[in-house]
This record gives sequence, structure tokens and C-alpha cells, in this order.
Amino acid sequence: MSKVLLVIGHPDLSQSKANAALVDAVRDLAHVTVHDLYAAYPDFQIDVDAEQALLAEHDVIVFQHPVFWYNTTPLFKQWQDKVFTLGWAFTIDGSASQLAGKKAVTAGVPAEHYTPEGANKATIETLLSNWHATLRLRQFDIQPMVKLYGTAFGLSENDLTSAAKQYNELLASFAA
Repeated sequence: MSKVLLVIGHPDLSQSKANAALVDAVRDLAHVTVHDLYAAYPDFQIDVDAEQALLAEHDVIVFQHPVFWYNTTPLFKQWQDKVFTLGWAFTIDGSASQLAGKKAVTAGVPAEHYTPEGANKATIETLLSNWHATLRLRQFDIQPMVKLYGTAFGLSENDLTSAAKQYNELLASFAA
């Protein structure tokens, strides 16, 4: 059975209806470890050795975070800077790193904002291309993003329930 590490990079999960619903939908899966960075490190003092050990113990890594100013959240970015070290998370010569995994992201505005014609004038993939480059350098097996649009503008209960069910099914599928 593959072990899944769900790394949560939301500054206040208790105040997030959408992110909290996604986490709640997978919290009871036996093969999933939920790791809330803001709960673990409210002082932003990251234990790099502990984080690297946690990543090494899991087969699939899922990153869940809201998009803040077209990027990841502050602690999540600091976590990347501290934990993804040269020689452990990536190498200059391209030899194997210690990482392989998956990625998920939630977005807080309607889907039509994330088009070349929309308010952001770019897709979410374009806006987060620096994050994808980071994951590629770390030799992750990048899977399609999980996108939950509309969270900042009142996602319907039906849409949220459907998204939570799909998220559960996705993470449950990694158990095989």
C-alpha cells in the first residue's frame, strides 16, 4: 500500500471552507498522513530533518495550498526553501533525488479568471509555473493538478461536496 503525505500550506485551515472540506474528506483514509504546516510551525521555525524524514517515509506527496498573489503561501514557500535542499531534494548532476510524488492546488477565484482572456490573463498552470519548475528539479512525478475554483466567491455546497468526494477518490486511488 502506498503511503500518502498530504502537506497543507493554508495559513488558517479553520477559516477555509474549501480547503478544510478537502482535508476532512481524506482525513480518515488509513494510508494518508495529514501534515498541516501552519499548525506544526506557527513560529515558522521548520525542523528540516523531521520534514525530510516525513517526506522519505511516504510514497506519494500531495501539496495542498491556496494561491496567494499567484504563488504559494508564505510558510509553504519557506518550507520549500528549507526542506528542498541540494543533495537531498535535488542534485546538480541530475542523479536521483529522494523525492517522487504528486501535487494538488486549490484556487480561490472562478475558473474563467484563469484563462488568457480572464481577469488574471493567464492559466493557473502559467501562474504557478515556478512551482512546477521547482517540482521538476526535485524529480517529482508531477500529476495533473487538482483545481477547486470559486472558493473566494462562494462555492456552492453541491460543488464543494462533489470536489471533496473526488479528492477522497483520488487519494484513495493511491492506496493500491
